[in-house]
Amino acid sequence: MVPALQINKVSKDFGRIIALRNVSFVVQPGEFVSILGRNGAGKTTLLNIISGISRPSSGTVQLSGTDPSDRINKAKLAVISHEMFLYGNLTALENLEYYGQVYNIKNMEQRIEQVLRDVELTHRRFDLVATYSRGMTQRLTIARALLHKPLLLLLDEPFTGLDQHAVGMLTALLKALKDQGRTILLTTHDLHTASTLSERYLILEKHSIIQDGSMADTSPDEIREKYFSAKRMKEEK
Repeated sequence: MVPALQINKVSKDFGRIIALRNVSFVVQPGEFVSILGRNGAGKTTLLNIISGISRPSSGTVQLSGTDPSDRINKAKLAVISHEMFLYGNLTALENLEYYGQVYNIKNMEQRIEQVLRDVELTHRRFDLVATYSRGMTQRLTIARALLHKPLLLLLDEPFTGLDQHAVGMLTALLKALKDQGRTILLTTHDLHTASTLSERYLILEKHSIIQDGSMADTSPDEIREKYFSAKRMKEEK
C-alpha cells in the first residue's frame, strides 16, 4: 500500500532560525494522526510544507507517492488553519460556489447544500461572511475545506476560538470523516482532543519528532509524562 503521506528527513530554516530539523514519519491511508507540540515547535511550518505552500530546505515530502506541490495533488488535500481563505464581502453560498468552480466540482449545488448542513450554516447561507462570528467563520472554513472531498485533511489548531457548540460539531464531523476512511493530520497542544479523535500521536519538540506512539496504548496522562520526559531529555543533551 502506498502511504498517504511520507515525510523523509525534512528540515526548514529561515536564515539563522531553525523551524524543522530532520523530521521523518509516514501516515497510512485512513489514519488519523495528531501532532502535539507547543507554540513555536514547528507544527504550522510542517503543515505548510506538506500542503506545498512552503518548500523544505532539505528532505522530501510525498503525497500518495508524488510531489504535493503538483497542481493535481493540491486538489487531493485541504487545509484548515488560522487563515480562513474566505471573502467577507461575499455570502457563504457565493464563497462555496467560487471554490466549487476552482475545483470543478460536479453536482455543485447538491454538494454545497450538503457541506452547509454538515456545519449547520444552511440558515445563514445568504448572509455576508463579514457578519459572521469567529465560530461561524471557522465552520464555513471547514465547509470550504470539505467541499471537494479531499483525500488528506490537514488541520492546524482548528478548535481555536470556537464556542462549545462549534467544538462539539467539529468533533462529531471529524469522527464521521475518520469513520469514512479519510486521512487526517491534526496539530494541537490539547491532549484531550488528540486522545478523543486520533489513533496515533507524534510529539514535535524543538523542531524534531521526539515521540511516535499509539493512542490505544497510551492515556493522556502517560502522553503528558512522555512529552515532559522527552522534553527534559532533549534539553539535557
